Amino acid sequence: MRMRDLWCVAILAVGLAQGQERQPGQGVNFYSKEKEIALGRQLAQEFRRNTAPLDNTAVADYVKRVGANLAAQLPGGWTYQIETVGQALSPTNPTHEPTAFPGGFIFVSVDLIPAARNEAEFAGMLAHAMAHVAERHGTRIATRTEIAQIGAQTAAAGVPDRWVGPTVPLGMRTLQRAFEREADSLAVKAMAAAGYDPAGLGSYVERLEPSSLPDRDQRVDALHAAIRQLPARTYQAGDEFARVQAEVASIRK
Repeated sequence: MRMRDLWCVAILAVGLAQGQERQPGQGVNFYSKEKEIALGRQLAQEFRRNTAPLDNTAVADYVKRVGANLAAQLPGGWTYQIETVGQALSPTNPTHEPTAFPGGFIFVSVDLIPAARNEAEFAGMLAHAMAHVAERHGTRIATRTEIAQIGAQTAAAGVPDRWVGPTVPLGMRTLQRAFEREADSLAVKAMAAAGYDPAGLGSYVERLEPSSLPDRDQRVDALHAAIRQLPARTYQAGDEFARVQAEVASIRK
């Protein structure tokens, strides 16, 4: 496709997105679901080379069960492949947030289990990671990057600046903040529908999230606002999570 044709596609995609109310997973995206799954599978294969699966069936099965409960409440029809690894995913990440790749590939560090105070906190962090997949944030960021590259190449080719301006994407930090809010909003809805207290995500973030991107206090306030919009209900916490925490403690001795 010629540069002019690519530029027209970018303008059309942005215009359509601005003219419609966006539903979860929608937005400017050059990736088909099939291409997104293929990308995620490749990234997951590369990720596995630097991590080791957790050698404990009871813990791994529990994580998958929680993931399946949440997946049933998330839009998009994605098939989530959730794996538990026996190490920190990032030594500089105090939240132990699961790593989510496009297409539904999720890696959960075993360190998240002792870091969570209860099942709702654990489910909240997993739901947040899965919501990034449902919202297609990975490929939406990749699409914005491609649009920016097309704009830069077109400008360099002599296209007037007034044609380039409307399609310049938001700064990546602004975009990341927006995507974190989207993931939080969708996560608390999925948690509540699956029977997990959505306040768990807020309490975990408030306790362990660094004040960075987005600002922790602003994120917690937004989470509380999203939770207030949910129908009031009572959540029952079982004792299975405590047993799983004890299992993790035993394998670390």
